[in-house]
Amino acid sequence: MSALDFMVMPVTAARWPALEDLFGRSGASNGCWCMYWRIGPLYRDRPRTDNQEDLRRLTVSGPPPGLLVVARRKPDRPVMRKVLEPA
Repeated sequence: MSALDFMVMPVTAARWPALEDLFGRSGASNGCWCMYWRIGPLYRDRPRTDNQEDLRRLTVSGPPPGLLVVARRKPDRPVMRKVLEPA
């Protein structure tokens, strides 16, 4: 595979189910749901579902909170994600 076989797409409300699939039942890094980059290690003290819901709210309410890398042949199946943070 080459870089041309992949696309980078913003995480949007429409792509939320794909992000959930990528993160799996554990919520990526031990239930973090990428909230570490927003609240630091406090994410560990919260239920995973709170982290998940906060990321979902960010996804549907504002600018994309991250990017998904997807295979061109299977754009509904992301293979990687990247968090975006305001400066």
